[in-house]
Amino acid sequence: MSTQTATTYDVFLSYPMTEAGLAAQVARALQEAGLDVFWRDEVEAGENFQDTIWRATAESAALIVIVPTESPLASSVAVEVGAFRAWQKPIYVIQAARESIKLPMYLADCPVYQLSRVNDVVESIKRGLTSLSEEDRDVLASIYLEMGISVDQLLVNPATIEKLAHEFRAKSGKMASGVRLARELLTLRKRGILPRLHS
Repeated sequence: MSTQTATTYDVFLSYPMTEAGLAAQVARALQEAGLDVFWRDEVEAGENFQDTIWRATAESAALIVIVPTESPLASSVAVEVGAFRAWQKPIYVIQAARESIKLPMYLADCPVYQLSRVNDVVESIKRGLTSLSEEDRDVLASIYLEMGISVDQLLVNPATIEKLAHEFRAKSGKMASGVRLARELLTLRKRGILPRLHS
């Protein structure tokens, strides 16, 4: 039985191995801006690669896809994009090339940035990470207890995420996406202050 503690990330960085150098540059810029980044360097020896990637996908707030200059994107990128779309999380594209390149259909409606504009991506992600107030967190925690569904189960069920958002709007009078609220629950769990569900 694994005792690994779940980690939340601000950004999941998806890139082909041909762009590992550019990915390191982007990851460094994000980290210097105070964002927690998951990228392949986060996978430790002995870990199950697919499980680690799936967990990081579920527990990341935003996705950045680095599009290579020439080689096609791996099929795994489409899966990662599909997961972020299902959870209604923001997706950003950073181009390795200076000129515009044709994107795959699943990225066609995502905002595209040149590497020189990575700071614009950082600012957009940070705006989406603004914390809830303590009162909002109390409301969220009470809804979590009433629903009786673990955070991990919430993250893989879009219907329960939407229910979470609906209940939060009804009780707090504030608008927040279900994914945003689920991310807040993950943060509370990381800090060790998420209430325990009754078994």
